Amino acid sequence: MDHEYVIAYADKSVLKISGVKVKGLNTRDLEEKLGEKLKTFVRVIGVTGDNIEMDVYDIDPSQVRKNEDGLIESLALVEGVTSTELTKLSCSDKIVAVDFDKVPDTPESDCMMERWMKWPRNHATEEELEEVEELEEEEAAAKKSEN
Repeated sequence: MDHEYVIAYADKSVLKISGVKVKGLNTRDLEEKLGEKLKTFVRVIGVTGDNIEMDVYDIDPSQVRKNEDGLIESLALVEGVTSTELTKLSCSDKIVAVDFDKVPDTPESDCMMERWMKWPRNHATEEELEEVEELEEEEAAAKKSEN
């Protein structure tokens, strides 16, 4: 199964948005679509995935990352950001994973940044919550053993 993510900046947070199919390089249309759904200003940083189907003419080669089969895996859409930096950003622990189809029609908080800080817990499955709790317990035990 192909996975495709839009890496975007919104409300002082970096988001990894799934559930959006990107065709072509019209970032303005993509930003408008995301902005309408998220009810905020969105700046698209790039796209990552297993197999991104786009024509990438006139793009700096440092902004495109292809696998050994020549399939595009990441594409930085902001000038000055390389595909390597985009890939590192998309794997960051601090990035907020958002499913486009699960975004509510109205924001859940008046503070937009707080909305994304609470997002993982408010929209996680039971299985994901259990994983987070296990990791938090492991981190707490590790800190306790250090002291």
